[in-house]
Amino acid sequence: MFENQTIFNGNVVVWCFVKDLSASVDWYTNILGIKPTNNIDVAYFFPINENTKLAISNRFKASDSNVLPKSVALDLQSDHVFETHSLLKEKGVQVQAIENPVLNYHEFYFKDLDDNLIRVHGFA
Repeated sequence: MFENQTIFNGNVVVWCFVKDLSASVDWYTNILGIKPTNNIDVAYFFPINENTKLAISNRFKASDSNVLPKSVALDLQSDHVFETHSLLKEKGVQVQAIENPVLNYHEFYFKDLDDNLIRVHGFA
C-alpha cells in the first residue's frame, strides 16, 4: 500500500496540555488572537498554517492530577492509522496499542531512539 507514497500526510499538530480547557480556549483566542476551527470534546484546534495546528487538551495520563505531561509532542497525522501502526510494528518499532478516545479519532504512541515520544493519529 505504501510502496511509492509516504505514510504521513503532512499535517502536524503541536499539543499543549492544560488543566482548564474552557479558560485556555478563551486565553488562546483573546491573547494570541486565533480562534479554534474545531474541537473533539477533549481538545480544541487552532490553525497555525494550512498544515499545522495547535491543539490544547485537558486529556492527559498522569497519576497526579496536578502534574501535566510535557506539552509539546510530535504528532503525525496519517490517513491510514491502522496500516501505519502495522507497518511500524513490522519494522521493529515498539508501538503502543491503538486507542480510540473519542468518536472516529484513533491514536498510538512510540518512541524514537532517544526516547522522545511520538504520537500518530488519524480519523477512521
